[in-house]
Amino acid sequence: MSLLILENRYQNDLLNPRQRGEGAHSWVMTAANHGIMAKLTGEQVYSDIRLLLDRRVPDKEISDAVKKALQDHGKGAFVPQPRPEAVARNGNVALKNIIKQGKFSDEADIWDVSPVRLWNEPQEDPALFLQTRFNPDDLVWIGKHDDAGIIGKTIRCASDWIKYFQSGGQTFPHIIINPLNGIPTTTKSGDKTTLRGDGNVKSYRHVLVEFDNLSREYQLRFWSAIKLPIVALIDSGGKSIHAWLDVSKLAEVQTAEDWQEHIKNDLFDRILTPLGVDRACKNPARLSRLPGHLRMEKGKYQRLLWLSTQGISING
Repeated sequence: MSLLILENRYQNDLLNPRQRGEGAHSWVMTAANHGIMAKLTGEQVYSDIRLLLDRRVPDKEISDAVKKALQDHGKGAFVPQPRPEAVARNGNVALKNIIKQGKFSDEADIWDVSPVRLWNEPQEDPALFLQTRFNPDDLVWIGKHDDAGIIGKTIRCASDWIKYFQSGGQTFPHIIINPLNGIPTTTKSGDKTTLRGDGNVKSYRHVLVEFDNLSREYQLRFWSAIKLPIVALIDSGGKSIHAWLDVSKLAEVQTAEDWQEHIKNDLFDRILTPLGVDRACKNPARLSRLPGHLRMEKGKYQRLLWLSTQGISING
């Protein structure tokens, strides 16, 4: 079989990943074999596969498949790099210590120290938020959870969204945290294209962090203590607070590989996940709650609690 055919088969495998419960094991074996037969290194094949799969597929399953493919096709050995160690050995203890150091436990206190003053009603939050966190020509997706990316509808320049909201336009529940490029890319399933996926992110500006199982008081205490470059705290209108962090203050992130190394591996796997944050938030096209939208089912606004033009920690 020609090398070109094997390379094409491997690329096709990468376009059609299977997660746990969807035939992940056989997919990993097939992809590993095609990659090794196409003369890629074990490190490259392992990295490609790991990037596409969620953590329910263990590292060992992937590395075992790569090792077997190397053994079967006589291509040498592969020793996977160990996953980064967590900064805190006991995440629960570390979380409690951070919370104890929290300066604020009340929304009014957080609001009172916001660098960008939040004097207006929640209905004015969308325009203020966009003016503060996006450039006028940034392409921004705003819509309902399942809305497709449509240029001129759910995807518009930030300046157009601002004019729309300032003229009384309808708000929507969600916003993608980073600017998009407007170029269609193939989805992870490989059966269609999208304008609002991780592959459509133009610049890696923000990362979203939230807790699912922490009281509101403890969330406020955590964010008023932790030394991270926060640019916004958004009341989701539910039980959680959405924190937006300034990626540029964490690392130089210009590519998907940079995001994998610095945000997924270093920030989440080593620091945040052991502290109990929602591990599902670590992708660059993550949805966040749009401040200023009224959640009818709860009768509450999604509101800005704290806003900054640059990433800083609340406790200075």
